[in-house]
Amino acid sequence: MTNTHIETSRNLLANCSIETTPNVYTKYGKFSDLVDKKSNIYVTYLPDEEMNKVIDTAKKLTAEGYSVIPHLPARTIANNDELEKYIKSLSEESGCSKILVIGGGGNQKGSITSSIEILETDLLSKYNFKEVGLAGHPEGNPDVKQIDLDKAIIEKNKFSKKTDFKMYLATQFFFEAKSLKEWEMHLQSLDNNLEIHAGIPGPATLKTLLSYATSCGIGNSIRFLSKQALNITKLATTRSPDKLIYDLASYQIENPETKFKKIHFYAFGGIKKTTDWLKTVNKHDLSYNGQKFE
Repeated sequence: MTNTHIETSRNLLANCSIETTPNVYTKYGKFSDLVDKKSNIYVTYLPDEEMNKVIDTAKKLTAEGYSVIPHLPARTIANNDELEKYIKSLSEESGCSKILVIGGGGNQKGSITSSIEILETDLLSKYNFKEVGLAGHPEGNPDVKQIDLDKAIIEKNKFSKKTDFKMYLATQFFFEAKSLKEWEMHLQSLDNNLEIHAGIPGPATLKTLLSYATSCGIGNSIRFLSKQALNITKLATTRSPDKLIYDLASYQIENPETKFKKIHFYAFGGIKKTTDWLKTVNKHDLSYNGQKFE
């Protein structure tokens, strides 16, 4: 283990982001004691969520001093009027200049079908957004054909050349660095130039991780986790992402041309479990094969 690996791993952790929901934020009341102010915080907008709760949560987190990235799920928005109302509120009420634009759930509620349609309204420029994340799927998407995922990557790259904000890809979660490596090789064949922020799970039990992987239909991750779950006693064991972070750091070092720049935590085991783990790592460093990143 080299000093370069240690430094790269620490840099990835120092610049990480984390995800929460309006309900989780309400439970804690504030995040100042939980999450480092350097971490960007994503606020989910689930299909059954109220728009105003997302706006209000983003506003409160901004007031606490965080850089907030609310979700904008295309198929959850009724029409362009509602879309503009949401984007305007996030900008002018919540103080947001970053946003994550995704397709959203399979059930379409209105007339908007995709994230590219939202980009093409130019509302994000109108309300002064500076960074726009878009969904990336290293292990595919069970609801979308691969050819359509590829087409979307090409369209997003074309759009990025004519806009005034930074665009990047925020990925669905995965459990092996191999998933990112193989996906980025594929993206290179599509001439991708967008930065990649890799989504990984925070500490959680194997049972919880397997449940999320199954619900999202991400095949490689299901197979990877299922092999470990063959020992039933391991299902309740908390699994930490130490090795995955080490492997991602190695990938970044070995591939200086990679577009992979940041990691994003999905707090499946609960935000406190993830943030407590991050605090411990910052004090004691990551461990890998019995060795410490010291």
